[in-house]
Amino acid sequence: MKLSGAKANAFVKKPDPKVRAVLLFGPDAGLIRERAKILIAHFADENDPFAITELTGDALRKDGALLADSTNAMSLMGSAAVVNVRDVGDAQVAQIEDWLDAGAGVHPAIFEAGELAPRSKLRAMFEKRADAAAAGCYPDEGRDLAGVVREHMSSNGVTLDRDAVPLLMSRLGTDRLAVRQELDKLVMYAGGPGSGATITASDVEASIGDVKTASLDDIAFAVGGGDQRSLGDAMDRAFSEGATAVGVIRAVQRHLDRLHQAKSMAQSDGNLQGAIKKLRPPVFFKVASAFETQARAWAPHDLARAMTLLLETERDCKSGLDIERAICERALLQLTQAARRSGR
Repeated sequence: MKLSGAKANAFVKKPDPKVRAVLLFGPDAGLIRERAKILIAHFADENDPFAITELTGDALRKDGALLADSTNAMSLMGSAAVVNVRDVGDAQVAQIEDWLDAGAGVHPAIFEAGELAPRSKLRAMFEKRADAAAAGCYPDEGRDLAGVVREHMSSNGVTLDRDAVPLLMSRLGTDRLAVRQELDKLVMYAGGPGSGATITASDVEASIGDVKTASLDDIAFAVGGGDQRSLGDAMDRAFSEGATAVGVIRAVQRHLDRLHQAKSMAQSDGNLQGAIKKLRPPVFFKVASAFETQARAWAPHDLARAMTLLLETERDCKSGLDIERAICERALLQLTQAARRSGR
């Protein structure tokens, strides 16, 4: 069974009892964890440590009977149980399919994977079976992100002032877990859940104005604007705050992609300012002028080449070599120099 969009959200809140295995995959690790946590709470008592069995894909590969044994084991406290398997991929498809073909177990299993291509054997197997479901987990953008914000604030009994919305949207990243953490911090700053407070733009600026996402934005704008000195400072700050090389690369990718979106929308009427205003999430007003300048400076073919370089750099950063930051910095310096040439 293939789940996407609203169907995936509805399933996570109320799983189909006929489905014995759920695969959560995609680039948004935070959303994968969030959905897995909701499903686990549905099937098991989180206060009973014996009700939740955690395994890894590597463990399944080494022990073909482990999945069957784990899904048939009874909790010592007699409560419902669930098996959570992380880091699975095509290497585990045979073990999981054999387990499903044998009738699965007494307890359901939730599998977590990273990004899986449409041709992935594991993804295809989950999508075609009636007793299994696959849900893609992708970063929140635009309306989806706004919906997450509204739902979170409403459930905590606080409201957002109109002027606070565009600022908050520009500060939040796209990883669901990180977004939730930042929203929780904002709620506590405003007075806590149930306070009935109205959160203003000043509250947003004060509580999440200097977070990792802001540092990543600084890197992206430094690259887009060809500002090598600011790039170095922003990189040092971001890595000191715990940013990863892949996270930095993806932040720059998102920025260049938004520049490309604005230029593409402006092709029909030449109204770049109007195109920028249509972007979602909206461009924060304090950097709108810089964003427009960069959009005018970068040529579409240069943006395409830059995106290709970033994709290659992300692949190199996942090679297992302990030089991710050096690889990342080298690529961003190349793009910064290209931006300086474009702006001349």
